[in-house]
Amino acid sequence: MAEHLKVNEFEYGDDLKKYTAVKSFQAIFKPSANFHYRAESAEEILDDPKKLRAMIRDHHENQCPRLAALDDYSKARNNAIYDNEGRRVEQGKADHRAAHNFAKTINTFDVGYNTGIPIKKISDNDKVNEIIQEYDKQNDIAALDSELWRDMKKYGRAYELQYRNKDDEDRSVISSVFETFVCYGLDVERTPLFAVRYLKYRLGDREKVVISVYTDSEIITYRPTTMASLRLVEEKREQHQWGEVPITEYSPNRYRMGGYEDVIPLIDLYDAAQSDTANYMTDFNDATLVISGDLDLGKYSVDDYIKMKRNNLLLLRNGINPDGSRSETSAGYIYKEYDVNGTEAYKDRLQSDIHKISFVPDLTDKEFSGTQSGEAMKYKIFGFLQDVSTSQRGFTKGLMRRYRLLLNIKKYVRESSGANLEGLEIKYTPNLPKAVFDELKAIIDAGGEISQETLLSLASFIEDVQAEIGRVKEEQTVQVNRNITQIFNGGYNGEEQ
Repeated sequence: MAEHLKVNEFEYGDDLKKYTAVKSFQAIFKPSANFHYRAESAEEILDDPKKLRAMIRDHHENQCPRLAALDDYSKARNNAIYDNEGRRVEQGKADHRAAHNFAKTINTFDVGYNTGIPIKKISDNDKVNEIIQEYDKQNDIAALDSELWRDMKKYGRAYELQYRNKDDEDRSVISSVFETFVCYGLDVERTPLFAVRYLKYRLGDREKVVISVYTDSEIITYRPTTMASLRLVEEKREQHQWGEVPITEYSPNRYRMGGYEDVIPLIDLYDAAQSDTANYMTDFNDATLVISGDLDLGKYSVDDYIKMKRNNLLLLRNGINPDGSRSETSAGYIYKEYDVNGTEAYKDRLQSDIHKISFVPDLTDKEFSGTQSGEAMKYKIFGFLQDVSTSQRGFTKGLMRRYRLLLNIKKYVRESSGANLEGLEIKYTPNLPKAVFDELKAIIDAGGEISQETLLSLASFIEDVQAEIGRVKEEQTVQVNRNITQIFNGGYNGEEQ
């Protein structure tokens, strides 16, 4: 009988695997995985290969894993749901792993709101405007700004490298956060002392790395090496005239926290809840068949019971009725009960908390149904707007440094003289739906006048406003000529003759 009881412990048998604790993102990656590198001077580090090697290795081994985890969540490779090998109690049961890309939703909304409409750079100096417009056009800056913002809000940092190519054109490109870092000084302004780019590539079955260090006056390149050895043998030095370290770091806040970093534990909980729901629905189809009655259980061995259990079969000896007779033999299925309302309410609460804490609204929510004007949306994303203001200040600081470097190189090559950033404004236009009809009605009701060109430009189906105006004038000219002809051919009374 003891054997029978032991076998029937189908849920909590000692031979079964237990749940394993899953550490949250914040528990895995300590603050040391995101601190800034600092030194008294560039020479303190660059004159000592051991110190530079230690700094590169620390970035590669301690900071890159955190950045990689953030990148994974933006691509629905959620670590907690996929890396947990012991999620299910019982072997042989369904083990679905469903990752939900809330990180992408949050990041995409943030990027679209701030850079969906290109950022404007306007100066009081016409020469500065000309230089910036030419530079922006050559580098497709609208797209570059969008990608820089995406990295900045994904990783809490983004890097831009400026250089002059062989055609004497000034260029800007993104430098990967996995291969770039900046070392700052100890002064209160945190002046960049130097930046490091260590580019990894594969040569056959070996991975090589090329290290370049950018100071405020030169670029130091080392011979290809490996991450294992990091032998720093200087290969060449090149002078540059950007006036400062030509790599700019963009940060949304002084903590270098990404837009969805603090809600990753909630995303993990939602993944687990949805995965468990899917597992239940699958296991429900494999419910255990229970046969109870006047059965001879003694003839079965422990191995027999284990095989029965694996095949979802359970045998039970019948009981005794109140009148002393044995109960009849019966068969039926048993399965774990599923609290539909409680489980769905739990998942709804998690989803709501993810949007609430990240400040990014759930646009699928019924509160966002119908057409929303820009002003109405502002009240619903008030918390998000407060975070946006901080991010925009950090991004503006990086943009101002970009154009300061640009004017430095222009002055050196004598393509500009006397131009400075005084009076330069960076303007962000929120990419929100607009209630144009309501705005037009308010202007007209107030006695305002709007040109036909402006009105036509508001129509989504008109691609070329000037061409449309030209066609209207042509039609008016044809109608006037027709009316004149009718007058001279017998009088015009407003009707065809």
